[in-house]
Amino acid sequence: MLLDLHNIADTLAINKDKHLYAVNGLPLLTVYDDNWFVRNDYDVLSVGQRQYVQGFLQQFGFKQKTGKTMQLGDMTVDFPTPKHTLALSSYHPDYLASNSKRITIVTPTTFAETLFYQLIKAESEDVSAIKQLINKCPYNIELLRDISYNSPIEQITIDSYQDLQTYQQQVVEQKFKRKKAL
Repeated sequence: MLLDLHNIADTLAINKDKHLYAVNGLPLLTVYDDNWFVRNDYDVLSVGQRQYVQGFLQQFGFKQKTGKTMQLGDMTVDFPTPKHTLALSSYHPDYLASNSKRITIVTPTTFAETLFYQLIKAESEDVSAIKQLINKCPYNIELLRDISYNSPIEQITIDSYQDLQTYQQQVVEQKFKRKKAL
């Protein structure tokens, strides 16, 4: 069975998993990392995150093709390893493009960054989609604000910073207080 993030049923199936998150129409999948962040975290998938996603995808028949990709038929799943990770954005414009043949696994922070770019594209300031991400996969809000400097999403990350920071603190306290990193 192919996994299609443009199919709402597949997206809902992914979101039933307690560690994974996807949004219908985005060729991205993210996985819970941790609920404790420092400003200078590296924005890369941990070994535990990679192994968890690989195990999940193997249930659908995906096989490891290379160290950075899994494949099933003509569907490819990418596990990118950024060449620059400290205090720089991992966002790529392709993350907003519909692609039914490729899924990219990203950190929650990169996923949030993509959602901010989606908001800018839609000329919206409604951060409810980012709060939905936080409900499943908290992200490094401070790092994203810092790496958004001089980017199209700089102002919206500044404007929403305090609201999202407060919201995430409440969610972590209520839902993730004892949850361990993968």
